[in-house]
Amino acid sequence: MEQDEQLEDWYVRYHSIFGKRYTRKRKDRFLESLSADIRQFRSDVELDTFKLNEKDIVEYKNLYVGDIKKANTIICTYYDTPAAHLGPYQFFNVENRAKNTMMFIFLSSALYIIFGLFFTWKVAVPVFQTNTLVSILSLLCILFYVLYFYFLKSVARGWPNKHNLIRNTSSVLAQLYCTKQFKNKKLAFAFLDAGCTNNAGLEKVMGQSDAVICMLDSIGSEKDLYQVMSNRKLAISSNSVEAVVTTDITNDRLLYVISGSKEKDHFILSKKELQQNQLSDTNMNEVLHFLEQLVGRNSK
Repeated sequence: MEQDEQLEDWYVRYHSIFGKRYTRKRKDRFLESLSADIRQFRSDVELDTFKLNEKDIVEYKNLYVGDIKKANTIICTYYDTPAAHLGPYQFFNVENRAKNTMMFIFLSSALYIIFGLFFTWKVAVPVFQTNTLVSILSLLCILFYVLYFYFLKSVARGWPNKHNLIRNTSSVLAQLYCTKQFKNKKLAFAFLDAGCTNNAGLEKVMGQSDAVICMLDSIGSEKDLYQVMSNRKLAISSNSVEAVVTTDITNDRLLYVISGSKEKDHFILSKKELQQNQLSDTNMNEVLHFLEQLVGRNSK
């Protein structure tokens, strides 16, 4: 990826300013900025708002560039960022990710509640027993409880992870760059919602198209690059991106490009690797070259 002013601007914006994309409000701000950036050089941008079913109260949003219904190749990545969690990131295992996140929420909530009980026992009770309700100490205790219960909701919902450059801002930046560089009527791009939770965005786009879906995930780490699929026919000949066929991916139109460590039949990124604050230029460039090959093959 050539280092120009626009790329540097995107890096600062989506790593520093919009680096956390956990709540709906933060995700919407990100999408507004991303749409504005892409509309500077393309007009075929569409926001798709949807729910998993009519009774669902959760609203999801995908951003498409190009016509996904006419494309034979769709390059995708998820734009949301995860909650803080225990353990490494295990690719393709939604249940494992949910378990690690819920365990972190449980432990942090328990510690938070214990802290509140300790404050009540050691501070609040003695203050309220020896002071009137309108005294300064009593008012400070009341203020503490207002703030305490305000933040309790956030703790129970999960803390946004603050280290998101590898997962998944690196993939967002690579795909954003591709939307400008790759112009092809048979190619579309999708920035997907809920990649850190239930893959609702990915399921939505796969139901709207019969195209080959290339999904980028955490490509900016220093670890090896892999192209992972269930259908060997999707593989691209590459010396830098190793092809792996696995039953972890159930759809034969879906090709993942990831960077990680292969352990037996699974791929992971450790907490240390997830917290890296610098992209691997080598991996970013290799992925762009890989995508050029993919688009060239599928456009024939």
